[in-house]
Amino acid sequence: MSRRSRVFIIDIPVHILLNSLDSFLLFKERSDYIEFTKIVQELQAKYRVKIHAYVLLPNCFEFLATPKDIDSLPKFMQSLGRRYVSYFNKKYERNGTILAGRYKASLVEENLYLFSVMNHIEQRASANYEFSSVGKNLFAKYDPIVTQHDLYKKFAYTDQERIKQYKTIFQKPLAQEETKFISMCLRKQLVTGSDSFIKKLEKITDTNLASKQRGRPKKQTSLTRKKMYKNLVVLDKEQHKELKLNPLENLKFATETTFIPVVANEVALVGLTFPVVFTADESPSVVALVSLGGTSLAINHEAKWVSSYVPSYLRKYPFSLVSTQENPEQKVVLIDDASELFSKGKGKKLFQKDGEPSETLQNAIQFLTAHDNQMQTTKNVAKIISASGILEEKEISVGEGEEKKVLVNGFKIINKKKLNALSDDILADWVRKGIITFIDAHLKSLENIQQLFNMAHKRQN
Repeated sequence: MSRRSRVFIIDIPVHILLNSLDSFLLFKERSDYIEFTKIVQELQAKYRVKIHAYVLLPNCFEFLATPKDIDSLPKFMQSLGRRYVSYFNKKYERNGTILAGRYKASLVEENLYLFSVMNHIEQRASANYEFSSVGKNLFAKYDPIVTQHDLYKKFAYTDQERIKQYKTIFQKPLAQEETKFISMCLRKQLVTGSDSFIKKLEKITDTNLASKQRGRPKKQTSLTRKKMYKNLVVLDKEQHKELKLNPLENLKFATETTFIPVVANEVALVGLTFPVVFTADESPSVVALVSLGGTSLAINHEAKWVSSYVPSYLRKYPFSLVSTQENPEQKVVLIDDASELFSKGKGKKLFQKDGEPSETLQNAIQFLTAHDNQMQTTKNVAKIISASGILEEKEISVGEGEEKKVLVNGFKIINKKKLNALSDDILADWVRKGIITFIDAHLKSLENIQQLFNMAHKRQN
């Protein structure tokens, strides 16, 4: 019978077992284990192999790894065998191999079987075993061999919480049927995965990877804002063909607004004057607090913004852009037809004589589209931050005890202690994505909470 050919696919985990020859001891002394791990560490860096779980036992080396190149694992295993056998023979003055021929390999469907295979490997030894990935995955001990899989990292945003989640998996023994299935797939070098996953791989490799009998074993208060828009209607080229737009010279329409939505790239600018926070909604937004419960402190008696930078949310007035219910990708332009900025007398026309958008309207739509895209990006950033668990509810109040009066509530800010407790890989990822810059601007802006009191005191006087 011809032996089954191995298949390796970039970024697909592989369960591998390397046995000794006829129960020959691969490691006679502790120093042998240490030398083996040194070779593994050197070769995995050279051939770009990420090991997520492993165990070194006297007569075998079993591990779960993801190759970053198509030939990463074959080269890694070949070099590992040669290097360690050479070391072993020289140390113990012998000749010949100590390995049982070809190693066993099984592709693993990570969404269904990654943690089952990790469990299968790590439970071959005790939780305090020195030469195993348990130390890293369960106790956060230093282990240069282990690179934790993305699914492990997605358990939580801190190492402590990840360990807590993984512990529930590690302490729960695999069902007997699942253990048999994983062992059978490795022994026969079949895919440890579902039929749909196998078919997907077969299309990629143009290779038959299935067996006749297989399959997974059967299992036994928020911020409130007065409306800035009075009467939003869909912009229509027939109904509004004579409509003209006048320049935005004042912000009377926003004087009752207690907070202003801001987008990520203007947090630092708006935050120079006002605190920028997160709403306490399930899907938080990013807003600037501009009031202590009364009218807007950001708009002066001349109906002008009090600082040099005016948030884009205000500058897009009297237009708005929304998605249709039938097709979220389709956008519709709305206008506040009660706005004083519109008239049929003076101003710049919205439509040309042929019904096509004028240059004025085209510029408005371009600005609306850019703002909408930036707002979606901001919501995605806020969602990531919220999911990390580092937000905490806050309120602005005066007095204490029975005399305490809450001025503003229903918002959240970032807890610095929780932020600093995030895992290094999360923080590094946030630095690359610019999220840390966003967070720094948010935290810096919180110094302006006192500025709100100063503004309110000045206005009262």
